[in-house]
Amino acid sequence: MKKLGLALIAVTMLFIASCSEDGTPTPDTDPREKFLGTWNCKETIGASNTTFQIDISKDASDADYIFIENFSGYGDSAIAHVEVLDNSIVIPAQNIGVGSTIPVQGTGVYNNDKINMTYTTDGNSATAVCTH
Repeated sequence: MKKLGLALIAVTMLFIASCSEDGTPTPDTDPREKFLGTWNCKETIGASNTTFQIDISKDASDADYIFIENFSGYGDSAIAHVEVLDNSIVIPAQNIGVGSTIPVQGTGVYNNDKINMTYTTDGNSATAVCTH
């Protein structure tokens, strides 16, 4: 019986030692975090360049999505619902703006504290580079 008790103590000590801070994995972070906040964007449509700010926030009801407010510089009511996949975003086909009349869709990538997006907006191909 003593051997069983000593064996249980040894196993318990090994278990406790294996849970030390050195071996504890860090919890997964929300991949949306890097996208959040206010961004300054430079958009190119054809030969035309425009600048505007967007505000990105989490979708509280869906852990894979964010909202981009003022998408393509259309104003605060132009809110795109965007899926986050690690460092990439997918802008599914949707209508935004007052009365949801502006069709948009596209993709984007977060890299080196920039978001590079390629999308169509109101039938026009566009690219945008957004920085903090």
